[in-house]
Amino acid sequence: MNRPSAACILATLALVASACGTPKQEEFTTQDAAVIRQRTDAYVKAFNAKQIPQVMDLYAENATFMPPNRPVLRGRDAIRNFYDELLNQTGATNLKLDVSEVVGHGPLAYQAGSYEIEYKPTTGVAARDRDRGKYLFVLRELGGTWRYEYTVWNSDLLPPGR
Repeated sequence: MNRPSAACILATLALVASACGTPKQEEFTTQDAAVIRQRTDAYVKAFNAKQIPQVMDLYAENATFMPPNRPVLRGRDAIRNFYDELLNQTGATNLKLDVSEVVGHGPLAYQAGSYEIEYKPTTGVAARDRDRGKYLFVLRELGGTWRYEYTVWNSDLLPPGR
């Protein structure tokens, strides 16, 4: 009687295990990271040009937005209203993002870095004229496009009056 070799048994086990496994997710690539960095450049350009529709095109429909000293905002309508106030009343301008890393796995990625921004309100006086701090974007690939799903940032400066 012929006995199967150890190599044959291992090969069979490997084949069975791979057939029973979950489907393989696509890997996050350097090309994905480059696309996300390009989207960040587009975000900064649209933000500084006060082009709210172009800013909103970068967000997922169910996006969650966590600005400093404000409640959590959910959904594009709430986020659009926030950007309208920030850009057109508070006078946010000259945004600069310094991306420190872009990392992901499958359809999820995060981008972290620091920011600088100026405020030039249309009326009245700003609580401060500049801000700097750190930010985090969580992105999801939806229909072949990377979109901001979670946005959070906070200032390195004390709140005005403290």
